[in-house]
Amino acid sequence: MKAISLLTFISPILAVAVKRESSDLIADSVNGTDLVGAIIRDDDIKVLCGAPSNFPDSDYPATDYSYPVGLLLGGGSRKLHVDAGPAKCKQAACNSGGGAGVFVCNDQHNGVDLLLTDIGWFAQRVYEKCKHRLADGTDHVQKGQAFNPDNWNVILTDVGSDCTAST
Repeated sequence: MKAISLLTFISPILAVAVKRESSDLIADSVNGTDLVGAIIRDDDIKVLCGAPSNFPDSDYPATDYSYPVGLLLGGGSRKLHVDAGPAKCKQAACNSGGGAGVFVCNDQHNGVDLLLTDIGWFAQRVYEKCKHRLADGTDHVQKGQAFNPDNWNVILTDVGSDCTAST
């Protein structure tokens, strides 16, 4: 009887875990509302290619973003602090020689500590939406920006010649 009770308890949890798509992100809060375990779906994320206008235009080979985005996605439980905004931006990851990289910007009026994996998840959304194929068959990624519902955003763009990210 204990096995049936345990199975009855676990099966709804297991069903949710199995249904969860790998492209979803588990949120801790949205707009200050505690939503521990809530799921943010790709459809809920606004991604703009060619934005923002105050960052340099860039169009890098897709492979140039492999290292910075992979570094973030492999960040485990490490966090990056971004001071209070609005529009307070910080390099999150980049190649050692500069070029293609990832910024994270905080539009909240208080500082935030963001998981590197969450930043990487949003960077992946930009990468996927802003990737295009050139006539020579190579994939490139145009600069772009993805917005988190909790008032921070991620930008894929040119970080210049100096990578200052601490990741």
